[in-house]
Amino acid sequence: MTFSARRRLRIAEKKRSSGSSMVETLAGFIVIIPIALAAVDVVAFVSAVDSNEHLAEAAARGAAKGSSQDSAQTIAEDVVKHCTPPWMVQKVMIDDVEYDLGKGMVSVATLMQMKLPVPLPGYSEISCRASSIEPIVSTPAPN
Repeated sequence: MTFSARRRLRIAEKKRSSGSSMVETLAGFIVIIPIALAAVDVVAFVSAVDSNEHLAEAAARGAAKGSSQDSAQTIAEDVVKHCTPPWMVQKVMIDDVEYDLGKGMVSVATLMQMKLPVPLPGYSEISCRASSIEPIVSTPAPN
């Protein structure tokens, strides 16, 4: 085999090698990009869930200072009204308030609706619910 024939053979092998590398890279991106986009949604969802849990806890602590079901409901709604939710959250509301003097506990449930940063097929909005139970701290003294 002559020098020029060997040279042409090496050049042809390099072209085939770089072509297959390009195909492998593109195939990798086709797999990696959707996984990365889904990871962005998961991180946003976990952040919203964590914020919702903290909000439910704060609302329950506030409601525990109430002296009746109505005052506990009002206090919990005020806490939610004055909160600053994450940027992707569209709506935050009180789902349920249970003021039970018999057990000495107040339970508050919050509902948070969020829009996913990268909408997945069939999922552009997700709702998450959190609840918290706190002891009532303003129980009136018996007469």
